[in-house]
Amino acid sequence: MPESVTPQYLLEGAVYALEQCGLLLRDGTLLHRNGSYANAVALTAFAREELGRWKILLKLRSEVLGGKSLTLKEIKARCDDHVTKQKAGMLSLTMRPAMDSGVGRLMQARTKFLVGSKEWREANEQLEKISHEKRKRVPDERHRQRMSALYVEPQSGGSWNQPARRIIEEFSQDFVNDAVNDYSLQYYQRYITGEDPILKHLDPDLFNALEQWSDRPELPPPDWPHLPGS
Repeated sequence: MPESVTPQYLLEGAVYALEQCGLLLRDGTLLHRNGSYANAVALTAFAREELGRWKILLKLRSEVLGGKSLTLKEIKARCDDHVTKQKAGMLSLTMRPAMDSGVGRLMQARTKFLVGSKEWREANEQLEKISHEKRKRVPDERHRQRMSALYVEPQSGGSWNQPARRIIEEFSQDFVNDAVNDYSLQYYQRYITGEDPILKHLDPDLFNALEQWSDRPELPPPDWPHLPGS
């Protein structure tokens, strides 16, 4: 029978994935600052997959702690699909609609009306439906954005996808910023174990496991791209 893996092995893999996510985001941020927007998007999309791998491996660790037996083959299968990792790494959802669009007007209504009022509930219900639909689309969209940021490929109408010309600064900045935001939450809330850390209260088991790993990696701190006008 294939050898089963231990919780410690899965913890190590999860941390190495989170470390790799931080390294890729660090390099993606540098590429963005240097005007290499397509490559920044491509690296950031890979970083999100590693963020997803971190979440998947932590979940598998919990399963093993609960008595389940897992092999290397099963772990690889759970982490194999790009879109699956993108979905696992989607820890927040950001919407940036034009204020005169339908979604923009709904967002304004939700802030304009009193919380709990009829108008607020109607706007909030519609926004929740839109968010739910977007959450289903985003993992596949991010996978396709990575592909289009990397490869020159033929398109309909006799044109070519040209990553270096297609990806603009604003899109790159938003794409990287959103990923760093999600990484930063994991960095500060799920990994840092300094004096009275958040993790100690959120997940005591994970906190203790990390504390007992004496030579665990020191992760790259979150670093955001420059903001407009800075």
